[in-house]
Amino acid sequence: MFSAFVDSEELAALLVAATVCGVLVIKTRSSWSRLMRVGDLGAIQAAHSTPTPRLGGIAVFVAVVTAALLGLPGWDSLWVLLLVASVPLFLSGAAEDLGFPVAPVGRLAAALASSVLVVWFGETWITHTGVPWLDLFLAWSPLAIVVSVVAAATVAHAFNLIDGLNGLAGSAAFICALSLLGTALSVNDMEIAVIASVLAAAVLGFLLFNFPFGSIFFGDAGAYTVGFLLAWMGILLAGRHADVTPFAMVLAMFWPLADLTLAIFRRYQRHSPLAAPDRLHFHHLVLRSLEIAFFGRARRNIANPVATAVMLPLIAAPAVAGFLLHDQPGEAAVTLACFFALYFTVYLIGMRLAMHRLRNGSVKGRREGPRGLHAAQ
Repeated sequence: MFSAFVDSEELAALLVAATVCGVLVIKTRSSWSRLMRVGDLGAIQAAHSTPTPRLGGIAVFVAVVTAALLGLPGWDSLWVLLLVASVPLFLSGAAEDLGFPVAPVGRLAAALASSVLVVWFGETWITHTGVPWLDLFLAWSPLAIVVSVVAAATVAHAFNLIDGLNGLAGSAAFICALSLLGTALSVNDMEIAVIASVLAAAVLGFLLFNFPFGSIFFGDAGAYTVGFLLAWMGILLAGRHADVTPFAMVLAMFWPLADLTLAIFRRYQRHSPLAAPDRLHFHHLVLRSLEIAFFGRARRNIANPVATAVMLPLIAAPAVAGFLLHDQPGEAAVTLACFFALYFTVYLIGMRLAMHRLRNGSVKGRREGPRGLHAAQ
C-alpha cells in the first residue's frame, strides 16, 4: 500500500532535506558559528553536550516546498493552502533558530494565526467526533472553528516540547505521517495521502543527519511547522470523511500530546509558569534512567540516541492503533484513554524508581548532586 507512493515528489523531498541538512551542518561548523547555538547547552531542558545548529526544520520546509513545486499544477489547492498558511509559524520558528529570540507567546500567536488562515481560506474545521453529545456542540460552527484552531496550535506546540533527544521529534513526526498516510489510503483520500508521504520523506531525509549522532536539530521551525501540518492533515481527514474519527487522529499524534498534557499537569502541581522549561519530560526520565543504570553523564552522547530507540515502540503503538481504529470511534476513544492511563502510570512509576535509586546512592559512583534527577524537580 505504502510503496505506491514512492514517487518523484517523495524522492525529491528526501534528497533535498538530506542535502540541505548536510550543507547546513558543514557550513555551521566551518563559518556560521553564531548558528551553532552554544547558549543552548546551558538550557535547563538541554540533553546534548556539544553546540549544534537547529536548522533541520528549514531543510524539511525547503524539501516539502520543492516537492510541491514538482507536483504542481496537478495538485489541488489544499497543498498550497497548507504551505502558505504555515508561513507565519515557520518564520517565527526560523527566527528563533537563527538566533533572534521569539517569546513563547509570539510563537503561540503565530500558530493560531496560521490555523486561522487554514480555516478562513480552506473553510474546514472539526465537525464531528462520533460521540453524539459532543457533536451537538460542534454543530455550532464558531465553537467548532475555535476548537480546530486551538487543537492545531496545541499539536504544533506539543511537537516542539518533545524535541529533546536525537531523533525523537523527527521519529514521532515520521510515525505520525505514516499513520495518517495509512488512514488516507484506507478512505481513498489521495490528496492527503500524497501530502503525508512527502512530509514523511522530508522528515526521513532530516533524520539521516539527526539520528543517532545529532549533527543537526529540528529546531522550532521544524517542530512547530511539521506539527502544524500533521495536525491539519488529521483535522482534514476527519472533516472530509464521516467514518474517520478524530479520536484516531489523536492516537496518531499521541506521544507529543501526552507529553504536553503531562507537562501542564506537572507545572500546575508545582505552581510553575506553563511556559517554564524543565527537565522532567518523559524523554528526560528515560535518558536519566539510562545514565543512572548504565552509561553515566559522561557518555550522554550514547545514552541520548539509545533513549530515543527505547521509546520508539512506545511512540509507534498508539499511532498504529489510530490507523487500525480510524473508523471505530468507540474503540478508538477507549484505546486513547487506556494509552493516557498507561503513559501516566509508567511515568509515575519511573519517577519513583529513579528517585529511590538516587536517594539510596545506587548510581554506581555517578551521583550528580544538584544537577541530578532529584534536583531537577
